Amino acid sequence: MTTHRTIIVGGGLAGLSAAHTLLENGKKVLLLDKKPSLGGNSVKASSGINGAGTEAQHELNINDTIEAFSSDTTTSAGALARPALITALTSNSAPAISWLTSQLGIDLSVVSRLGGHSVARTHRDKSGAPGWAITSALMKKLAAAAAENASVEIVKNARVMRLLEDAGRVIGVEYETVDGKVEEHGDVIIATGGYAADFSAGGLLATHRPDLLPLSTTNGDHATGDGHRLVSSLSRPAALCDLDQVQVHPTGFVDPANVDAKTKFLAAEALRGVGGLIIDREGNRFVNEVDRRDVVTERMEAIIREGRGPVRLVLNKEAAGEIKSHCDFYVSKGLMKLFNNAKEFSESSGIALDNLTATFTQHTQFASGKGEDPFGKPIFHNANYSIDEPIHVASITPVVHYTMGGISVDAAARALDVAGNPIPGLYAAGEVIGGVHGQNRLAGSSLLEAVVFGRLAGQAAVGSV
Repeated sequence: MTTHRTIIVGGGLAGLSAAHTLLENGKKVLLLDKKPSLGGNSVKASSGINGAGTEAQHELNINDTIEAFSSDTTTSAGALARPALITALTSNSAPAISWLTSQLGIDLSVVSRLGGHSVARTHRDKSGAPGWAITSALMKKLAAAAAENASVEIVKNARVMRLLEDAGRVIGVEYETVDGKVEEHGDVIIATGGYAADFSAGGLLATHRPDLLPLSTTNGDHATGDGHRLVSSLSRPAALCDLDQVQVHPTGFVDPANVDAKTKFLAAEALRGVGGLIIDREGNRFVNEVDRRDVVTERMEAIIREGRGPVRLVLNKEAAGEIKSHCDFYVSKGLMKLFNNAKEFSESSGIALDNLTATFTQHTQFASGKGEDPFGKPIFHNANYSIDEPIHVASITPVVHYTMGGISVDAAARALDVAGNPIPGLYAAGEVIGGVHGQNRLAGSSLLEAVVFGRLAGQAAVGSV
């Protein structure tokens, strides 16, 4: 049994969760991140974190079960569903949220129902920035621990060049900083994120999904598949799975000041969860706004191909009020515009006011039970749209958002070789792993995957350090 520190590669939510889990068990940690600051994509997540059977749900009289969450996740995953990984994700969801709220004091008291979920189970804080609230809390606590004792060291601007190995076991890493190369020995947890910003020639997207190269991404420039390459370069390489499964999010903001920007802000799914509508260039709805991401994306892409774009997202006064902090931020960035009424929007966009009136009236009627929504919308939240009240509007487009494929792991977050056997000394967590979401990830399950598998990786590594 080695006495070396556990090495965590990647300082997003998965890596941070693993680090805290190791520290809670009295172990030593070295956390490496190639960027000058921690957080990764986790800090940008804006819809929330899923949990079934949580205290917040109980207080809001929301009846939910692990079985229901597992069923929704399995349906979303489709033919690539892996029951053991789905069970690991869903059965640990309530404990994960309890850990965040009780041990770290994070507010996750707001619960909403988003696309693909049968009940409300996506938790967020009242400020409306759950990714930042969760990840920054873990960053601050880890930084404080690093300042107080030698049990944890954080090294930024540190690029891991290769994994060290001996007789089929991973025994450490070689990393590079401005001061040169360093070798560190210990078990390794890979938490480097996905490859949704890897647009390079010969990169993972170009190799597995070249059709997506023309799209923009919501990811930071760190998400280039570093961890995938590290584990693939071992003499006993880790298996990679589902690399062609890349989630295209339906709602990326089109910035009027930079329409062709390769990196776009995400229009949070919560905007649709609170009652936002999606309309085409004529002001007509064409989809169930709270359907799964893959379904909404497919319909939007069809509308755009048919020449019915641009596609816009519209929120009424009540919807915008419920998610005010998001809307205020988007307006400040010039990504969303507030109109005093539908007539003002009609004059600005060229959409006939009669069309907007019909769309708003019909949606309101469907919500009240007067007729059946032709797109099968099952829930209507903040559903009463009036042409006389203020509305928030933004142009949106599909964007590369999340990579479901990655390193094959078991339910304990141990990295697996091509024969399905755990590779001693190697663990993985967060978006870098594959197989958890199958063909489609549900909204709210990225933060959950990071916390759950980060903690599982940390717990698994505890037994060997």
